[in-house]
Amino acid sequence: MKAFYGLLFVFFLTIGVTPSCMALTGRWRGDLNMGAAKLSLVFNFNENADGTTVATMDCPQQNAKGIPFDVLVCTADSVAVECKILGASYTARIEQDKIVGTFSQSGFRLPLTLEPESDLRLRRPQTPVPPFPYEEKDTVFYSADGTELAGTLTIPDATEGGKIPVVVMVTGSGPQNRDEEVFEHRPFAVIADYLARNGVASFRYDDRGVSSSKGSYPAATIDTFETDAKSALRFVRTLPGFDRHGVLGHSEGGTLAILLAPEEKPDFIISLAGVSVPVRNMLLAQNAHALDLFGVKGEQKDASIRFIELTFDAIREQYPAGESKPLDIDAICKENALDVPTVVLESVKQNMKTRNGYFDSLVSLDPTESLGMVTCPVLAINGTKDTQVDAEVNLAAFSKHVRNVDVRRMEGLNHLMQHAQTGEMTEYGDIKETVSPEVLEIIVDFIKQ
Repeated sequence: MKAFYGLLFVFFLTIGVTPSCMALTGRWRGDLNMGAAKLSLVFNFNENADGTTVATMDCPQQNAKGIPFDVLVCTADSVAVECKILGASYTARIEQDKIVGTFSQSGFRLPLTLEPESDLRLRRPQTPVPPFPYEEKDTVFYSADGTELAGTLTIPDATEGGKIPVVVMVTGSGPQNRDEEVFEHRPFAVIADYLARNGVASFRYDDRGVSSSKGSYPAATIDTFETDAKSALRFVRTLPGFDRHGVLGHSEGGTLAILLAPEEKPDFIISLAGVSVPVRNMLLAQNAHALDLFGVKGEQKDASIRFIELTFDAIREQYPAGESKPLDIDAICKENALDVPTVVLESVKQNMKTRNGYFDSLVSLDPTESLGMVTCPVLAINGTKDTQVDAEVNLAAFSKHVRNVDVRRMEGLNHLMQHAQTGEMTEYGDIKETVSPEVLEIIVDFIKQ
């Protein structure tokens, strides 16, 4: 999902038993309403052979699964579980068809009602289900630094001409598996399935340090992920049976496709909400939108954006020299006479504590020069309800800098290419659609031109 990360808000994140519990089995799902955001939690209750109940918790938005919780109380009408490592607990009463209680973590107490979870095929109807009318092969390749990365090659039946086009898929920001799984959606699996059913092969891979890929995700930077994408394209070019080799990237992956184009020269590029402007500008726009959602307006909003902008600039000054010195956040405000709300100031300070090389490389990234060097055909798609990458600004940059570009402004689609009501991230998990059918059709038509 995957989305780029700005500096501003750190949401309340939860990740993640043993007496017998009457009729309390299966998967139970509910949403924590945190005002500006919702967080879905799924508790999995099962009974051991000795009659004791065990439980784990999943958080689909964070791709966290199987987090163990200890059961403190479990009777016919009540349950209490806790995870000491997370400082989290859930205490509730058991009703006929729901569990009603309070979830607590780090001093926060929020109501949480759980109901039996519906079948995944109903919640995510586009997710491919076997048997498939094409071949899938799991394989590995090696990045330039020797890191072993794992992926899946999806191959349709041979066409009349014998050879077929192939697409390397590059995920967005954040640790992503080969399906780019987020909110239980598997967009790359959906795209690969549609491509294969229409005569196009694809290769999708796990980010380094994720699922079956080796290496360390936290130690990586934008340059690392660009190198991994280059290596994936080079690997696919060694395979027989393909006559054209393209790159499809979503969000950050779309930007990476543009970065590697001047050197690797793919036969075509497909950007799904890939950023085509200096990332600093996009992050500022994201933060401005977040301030609106949190009710920060007028002069305080202007001061906050200026403050975040100066923080970004300080990071960008350090990055070329390979430095990552701590920033004096209070001094930035004082020296520039900025009246920044305490909630914004403290949130930025908190984010600076977890600042790493990836974030510094992201803030410093400007794909404009690479755009002007792209010579292959490019398909650039953005949704009008994308609240993470502005469609108008982004597509205008593609049109300005890329000579051979097919720009598609998709009405009503969000950052994940779903038909949306608001376009906000809080809506992603509520939408059953994984990828708009119109987008899938446009992608195939473009490849087959």
